[in-house]
This record gives sequence, structure tokens and C-alpha cells, in this order.
Amino acid sequence: MKKVLAIAPYRFLPACSGGHRYIEGMYQALSLHTQLTVVSTADNTIDGQCTYRILPLLSNSFFRYADLTLRGTIGDLVRRNQYDLFVWEHPYFAWLANLIKKDTGTPYLLRTHNIEYQRFRSLHKFWWPLLEPYEKWGFQQADFISFISDNDKNFATTAWHIEPSRCMEIPYGIQHDKIPANKAQARQLIRERYGIAQNEQVLLFNGPLNYAPNREALESIIECMEPPLRDQVGAYKIIICGGPAPKGWKYQKRIQNNPYIEAGFVDDINNHVMAADLLLNPVQKGGGIKTKIIESISLGTPVLTTPSGAMGIDNKITGNYMHVLQERAWDQWALKIASLLHNPSFQEESLAAFFDHYNWAKIIERVLKRLPN
Repeated sequence: MKKVLAIAPYRFLPACSGGHRYIEGMYQALSLHTQLTVVSTADNTIDGQCTYRILPLLSNSFFRYADLTLRGTIGDLVRRNQYDLFVWEHPYFAWLANLIKKDTGTPYLLRTHNIEYQRFRSLHKFWWPLLEPYEKWGFQQADFISFISDNDKNFATTAWHIEPSRCMEIPYGIQHDKIPANKAQARQLIRERYGIAQNEQVLLFNGPLNYAPNREALESIIECMEPPLRDQVGAYKIIICGGPAPKGWKYQKRIQNNPYIEAGFVDDINNHVMAADLLLNPVQKGGGIKTKIIESISLGTPVLTTPSGAMGIDNKITGNYMHVLQERAWDQWALKIASLLHNPSFQEESLAAFFDHYNWAKIIERVLKRLPN
């Protein structure tokens, strides 16, 4: 069995975000076919169901990304265990990955979650021009690079001239291969929890409000979509999941009143998604794959989103579960919400290609065929 060493540069257990679940899902699936060891930070919470070993060799400090002692620490680990392959999450440790490769000769896969400089540029972070050349250099050094979508892979091969033979797609994955059978039970559970009447439609907004693009998306719902819905939809509730907003946010009191239900951070987000009639994702910036859309479709809940939200998701395989409208055309959003709620025609059979593409077991099967024996 192939021995693999993965380096996850931050806490990912328990998985509290799409990025965490992307790492957790990959490792769980990979560990079924390889002997997997993960180097990460000490603040991971490991339960008895973890199918791989985690070594807390990375500091919790931000300065771990420049820790020169890691070359010796990880190099010694490799020499003692003779790993066949490294997997490095993100390009942040590209400098270290290259040094370890020179010391050991072991090939490595650089697993990207986004084109990082583009994401930080969209968030107006001042350091993105510094990240761009470093990220490009990291891609040039790696033996293999995985991308979360064809969009990112095509950018790397065309704009940065990365050899296509070294590139592969590892999409955000899901564990199940069909819509869960307990969708009706989840719907009833959430309705009872929040006192939602059977005649009320359920709209869901899911995203941490301490992240500005999510907060701005919710503000668009509050200001531009919700008022006309009162005449077009009838009885409805809008559940908001994802944690508290920053102090002083001007809409804080607004979302504490009807028709909003401020659920905060919830442990059973899948139940909330399955209970919803429609997921709203009017995000306008931020970049990267919106994993909440993939999760929502996989749970049988349709999504209304923007082109930015749908970026990297192949609409040819989402059946009629993903609908895209331009951001800021908010008058059309209210009409579309009403149409989707009043005339639902969603068929699980249309998602066969979706589950084939996004199921982790299928993904790992494709990945292993690309990696060296």
C-alpha cells in the first residue's frame, strides 16, 4: 500500500468550513487506499473515527509559514518512514515543499483550493501582488498540481504555462452518491425547532457573517429581495446560518425579527439545508468554489446564485438544481424566487452526472490513476 504524507497547514478538525471539509473529505477517502499520515497544527480535535494518523508538528503561530526548522523535522520523518508521495495543501509552503523534494527525492502533489492571489485581490488585500509571483513559482516547482475546478486549471495552463500533464482536477467532494433518504425528516425537525408552519416556505442563507462577501450578500437579501417577496411568495421564513455578525453591524436587529430566523452557527447544517425549499447565495465577490452550492445540490435543495457564486461549477451536470442570475438585478431575483417556490420541478435523476463527478470515492479513483505507482 502506498505511503503518503500530507501537510495541512492549519486546523481542519472539526471541519467548520468548506475549506476544512475539502481537506477532511480528501483525507478520509485517500486513507481507504493508502497509508496516510498528516502533519498539521496541534489544535485539531481528533475523534475515534479518524482513519489516518495526525502529527501535530506545526506551530499555531502564523510564523509557522516561515519556520526553517521544519525542513529538518519533516525531512527526518520522511527518512524514517520512506513515504512514496507528499500532498501539500495550498501554495503557502511551496518553499518548504521544494526543499524537502530536493532533500528526499520524493515527488509531491500541490493541492490548491483556489488561485489564491485572485481571491485576495477580489477581497482588496494589499499583499496580493506579492503572492502572485510566489504562487506561480510554486506551481512551476510541483510534480503534480490539483485544482478544485477546470476554471482554475485552465488559468494555470494558459496564463502561467503550467504543463497540462502535471495538472489534475480534484473537485470539492461529497460522501454520498444520491440525495439522502431522510430529507423529509430533516424538514420536519427544523420546522419544529423554529416553529415554522407547514404553509410557510423556507429560504436559507448559509455563510459566516464575519466574512465581508457573505455579509454583503445577506444585505442584498434584506434590502432588495425580501420586501417584494411579501407580495409574491406569501408566507415564508428566511433562516440565517453561519455565526454572529461583527459588532455594530447595522442590520443586526433586523435579522432578529420576522421573517428572519437567526440560527447562528449550527452543528447540523445538513439538516438545515435539507429543510430548505431554496438556498439563496447572492454573493458578489470573494472568488473560489462556493462549496455550499455543491453541498446544497447534493442534499436535494436547489440554489439561486450569481455568476460569481456559480464559478467553477459545471452547470451541465447540476440538472435544474442551480439557477444563476446577475448580481444587482435584484428585481429579477424576487420574481425568480417566487417562480422556483411556486413551480418546483426538481428530479433526482437529472443529478447522475453530478454525483459521479463530486462523490469522493469516484474522485479518489480518478486521482490514484494519475499518481505514480
